[in-house]
Amino acid sequence: MKILDRYILKTFLVSLLIVSAALMGLTLLLDLFFNINKIMDLISAETKNLGFWTVFSSILNYYFYKAFSYFQVLAAPIMLVSAAASVVRLGRGRELTGIKAAGISLYRVIWPMIVASLLLDAFYIVNQEVIIPSIAVELARDADELQLRDVFPVDFVRDARNNVLYAPIYDPKAKELRSEPHFGPDGKSMASAKVRILLRDANYVPTGYIEADKGAWFEKGTMKGWRLEKGLQFVPGQEDVLRERIPSEPEGRPLEFYATNVGPEEIARQRQSDFYRYMSYDDLKILAKDPMRSNWRQLQVALHQHTTMPIMNLLVLLLGLPFVAGHEDRNYFIGIGVAISLFIGVFCLMFATTAFGNSGHLSPLLAAWIPIFVTLPASIVSLEAMKT
Repeated sequence: MKILDRYILKTFLVSLLIVSAALMGLTLLLDLFFNINKIMDLISAETKNLGFWTVFSSILNYYFYKAFSYFQVLAAPIMLVSAAASVVRLGRGRELTGIKAAGISLYRVIWPMIVASLLLDAFYIVNQEVIIPSIAVELARDADELQLRDVFPVDFVRDARNNVLYAPIYDPKAKELRSEPHFGPDGKSMASAKVRILLRDANYVPTGYIEADKGAWFEKGTMKGWRLEKGLQFVPGQEDVLRERIPSEPEGRPLEFYATNVGPEEIARQRQSDFYRYMSYDDLKILAKDPMRSNWRQLQVALHQHTTMPIMNLLVLLLGLPFVAGHEDRNYFIGIGVAISLFIGVFCLMFATTAFGNSGHLSPLLAAWIPIFVTLPASIVSLEAMKT
């Protein structure tokens, strides 16, 4: 690597660090501002029980995970603004003038920035396909669920075998399905609402059901499912037999394990309609093939955008950077303003095509690729028009 490349790369990395910290910090502060009421309610309710520092660490933990999600949104403007800031630093020190006077093209100047942006885009892909899917449950939390302590019911979630799972209580922290005990007026324990799995065939006809006191999630290799505590499987018609006598204990076939694809992530996905945003390409591909999904168009659009978004990040950089680097006769801040305006225009185009794709007015493939078809030729024209 030549001295010029190292100098430009150093300038770009410094700008990248400053811009990333500024944009990410501003975004997280805005999120905190909009959720301040929920967070203050949590602090006032839980500080006495858990202590201030425990609650404070929970808030930091919540926004630590959120930062990975916000990076996906801010990657393109971070690249563009960092490159533009680097060019401004070089231009205001008359270094660009000296470089051009030495017969070095501006294309030669900006290529280290593009290479560094490619590496940042590679992290964008890793974040999209590996990091975010692995922390999807944490990202699905709302601001009033900072510690994943809230329990909630699992309301009839269908699995890949067409069976339906129900649980009165689900603890996301322990990854357990639980029964809910009922108490009579005298305070004595009565019958509990059990964890129940309704068994159905391919035509949705009931073939039996499973009851259990508790289910603990188990996953090892390809084996996934719920370990049942006091699990019993019943078949239709058994109730008629039991009317003839009073059983001394619950009767049914003992069942200790129920294999299913519905685990903690699927339960969180069912609870939050846009959970698919945190899924990897492979998981989205499987989910998008499910004919029972009412939001299959959104899933298809998101699937194609896993491919187009990393490309779009670089195209936005190539589209906006020449307006800063190639016009020394123009105020640099005007150039940055034009570049940011172009990014906003591209973002609006992506928002519109995504909305049309989700509503069915565009095919999911076109909804994801139209911004590429529009931005790619515009980026080529922008680069060709740059005064080098």
